[in-house]
Amino acid sequence: MKGFTDYEDYDGLGLAELIKKREVSAEEVLDAALSRIDARNGTLNAVVHRMDDAARRQIASPLPDSPLAGVPTLIKDLLADVAGEPTRNGCRLFDGYRASVDVELIRRYRAAGLVFAGKSATPELGLYPFTESEVYGATRNPWDPTRTPGGSSGGAGAAVAAGIVPFAHGGDGGGSIRIPASNCGLFGLKPSRGRSPIGPKLAEVWQGMVVEHAISRSVRDSAALLDAMGGAADGDAYSCPPPSLPFLEQLATPPAPLRIAVGFAPPLGGALHPDCRRAVEHTARLLEGLGHHVVEASPKLPSAETFNRAMLTIVAGELALRVRNSETIVGRAARHTDFEAGTWAMARYGERLSAGQFAWARDFLFDIGRRMAAFHRDYDVVLCPVLNRPPAKIGELGVTPLENAMSRALIGVLGQDWTLSLSNLIESNSLKVLHYIGWTVHANMSGQPAMSVPLYWSDENLPIGSQLIGRYGEDGLLLQLAAQLEAAQPWARRRPSLQP
Repeated sequence: MKGFTDYEDYDGLGLAELIKKREVSAEEVLDAALSRIDARNGTLNAVVHRMDDAARRQIASPLPDSPLAGVPTLIKDLLADVAGEPTRNGCRLFDGYRASVDVELIRRYRAAGLVFAGKSATPELGLYPFTESEVYGATRNPWDPTRTPGGSSGGAGAAVAAGIVPFAHGGDGGGSIRIPASNCGLFGLKPSRGRSPIGPKLAEVWQGMVVEHAISRSVRDSAALLDAMGGAADGDAYSCPPPSLPFLEQLATPPAPLRIAVGFAPPLGGALHPDCRRAVEHTARLLEGLGHHVVEASPKLPSAETFNRAMLTIVAGELALRVRNSETIVGRAARHTDFEAGTWAMARYGERLSAGQFAWARDFLFDIGRRMAAFHRDYDVVLCPVLNRPPAKIGELGVTPLENAMSRALIGVLGQDWTLSLSNLIESNSLKVLHYIGWTVHANMSGQPAMSVPLYWSDENLPIGSQLIGRYGEDGLLLQLAAQLEAAQPWARRRPSLQP
C-alpha cells in the first residue's frame, strides 16, 4: 500500500496528534483507511457501506480542537443513523432507506472530529452473537477467516483487528461489544447503563440492556471516545452520574489494590472450553502480580433456563415493537419476506407474549441488578470468561439450512397468522446461543460496566478475551485496570497476518 505506510502503528489518539502537528494530513490518514478497505474487505466483508465522498467533505472543513479530530472510523449499521446515508440494519425491510438526521451519538462524534469512512456489518437487527446476515453474507475473523468475529458488532471487530481503522463504533445488548473484542483480540468496554446517548428517536433499547460505545486497539482510545460520547441525551430513559474527571485523565492514575472475584461456572449455562478457562487463569495471575487480591467466588444468580426465558421474552417483545416502528420509518407494512425467517418468527412470538410475561422479564432484570450490587459490596471487580468457547466456525451457530427451510415454509403458508408452531425451535435456538455466550448477558441486565481484555491466544493462535465487570457507574475504575493490564502485557504487538 502506498501513502502513509505507518498508519497501523498508531492508535486513534496517536493519529490525531500527528494530524495536529501537521506531520501527516487528515487526507493521508483517510486514504490509508480507505486503501485498507480496498485491500482487505473482500476477504472479511466487514464494511457494508462506504462513505468516501462524505468523509472527504468532513476533512475539507476545519477540524475541531479535539483529541480525536481527523481520525477515520466506522459506524455500525444498526440504529446509528448518519444523515444522508443508508441505515439498513442488516435487513431487507430497510432497502432504500436513508436517514434524514444524525442520531445524538453521531452528532457528538462529528463534534469531536471523527471521520466516518463507512458502515460496518451487523446481523439482522443485531440479534445474534455472530455476523452472518442474508443481506450481507458472513463477516469473517482476520485471525482465521473460517471463523466468526462474533456479533452483533462483528464488522466493527473485524475491521479494527484488520487494521482498517483504529477503533469502530459498536453497541452491546447482550455482549455485542465484548464478544467481537474477545474473538478479534481487541479491547471492548460496555459502559454503564445511561453512559451513552440513545436519542432522539428512542429512549431505551431492549429495556435498557443496550448501550453504545466502541471496539478499539488501545484502552486510551476507548477512554477518549467515552469522553466524546458525553453521557445521556435529553429524553433518554436512563442517565449515569458523570465522572469526576474525564476518563482519559483517569488513566494516569493506576487503581489501588482491588478485591477481585473470579468464577468459572457459566451463569447462562453451557460448558466452558479449557482454552477459555486458561485465558481467565492467565489474567488472574497477571492481576495478582500487579498487587490485586484475587479469590474464587461467584454471585448467586438464577438458573440458566430462567435467564433464557427472561432474555427471550425481552428480545422477542422488543423485536415485535421494532417491526411495528420500522413500518412507520419505511412507510409501508412489513412482510415476512422482508426478514430472515428466524427474525420474523421471533417477532411474531413476541406479539403473542402476554403483558404479564413481559413485566416479569423486566422485573427479572431489576433482580439481577440487586443481586450483583449485593455481591459488589464484598468485591470491587468480577473476573470471568467472555464466552464459553473460542471463536466459532462460520455457520456453526445459526439455524441449519433444514431448519431455515422449514421455518420459511411454515411462515409462507401461515403468513401473518403464524402460530406457536415454531416456538420450540425459537426457544431451543435461543438456549443454544446463550450456552455459547455463557457469560455476558447478566451485565446488560444489571446495567454494570463490563469489558473484554485481550491477554491470551490459544495454541491455534486464536484470541480469547477475559471479562472484567465493575460496579454500576465505575467505568473509570475498569478503564484504569485495563490500562494497567495493557501496560503489563501490551497486546497491540499481536496482529493477524493479512495480505496485502
